[in-house]
Amino acid sequence: MTESKENKPAQQFQRKTILIKKRLQYRYMSLIIMSVLLAFLIVGLDLMWTISKVVNEHPMMQPLLEDMFSMAPLFVIKLIVYLIIVLIVSAVVSHRMAGPIFKFEKSCSTVASGDLTHRVYLRKGDHLTELQEHFNNMVEAVHAYGKEMENFKRAAAARDPGMKAEAAALTQKISMILPNYKI
Repeated sequence: MTESKENKPAQQFQRKTILIKKRLQYRYMSLIIMSVLLAFLIVGLDLMWTISKVVNEHPMMQPLLEDMFSMAPLFVIKLIVYLIIVLIVSAVVSHRMAGPIFKFEKSCSTVASGDLTHRVYLRKGDHLTELQEHFNNMVEAVHAYGKEMENFKRAAAARDPGMKAEAAALTQKISMILPNYKI
């Protein structure tokens, strides 16, 4: 393995698709939207109760209540605009989580297919960066053991032709556990 491949800096890339893992992102977005709707409902009902209580205690404020009810369509329009803003923000936030999950799924498939030189590189600002470090350390450790085994096999074959058969048997056993791994 060349030195430049092992010390490769984190790649900078941009995802072009906002909805990468649609089911996960839709669930996350709906949770956020439902939470915001519930908060709007609670605050709105509390505000209406407080205003009706004040108006009932002070009948001179009745015109204020009528003016507020005449503005109800404007409140509905504002609510829709706020929900659209929440939808956009929740899509961006869910993307910062779903993107790395998608990347890890692809990386696990790549490593499972045998490429122990593969590493995960997430974008700045993505979630799960600690998992990236742990994943890369794990794959690096397995890669190092594989390299050590290959070096032992070469050294054993060079020193003693009799050990070549033992090294081949060891390689056979390991290949049953780690088939087709790129070291």
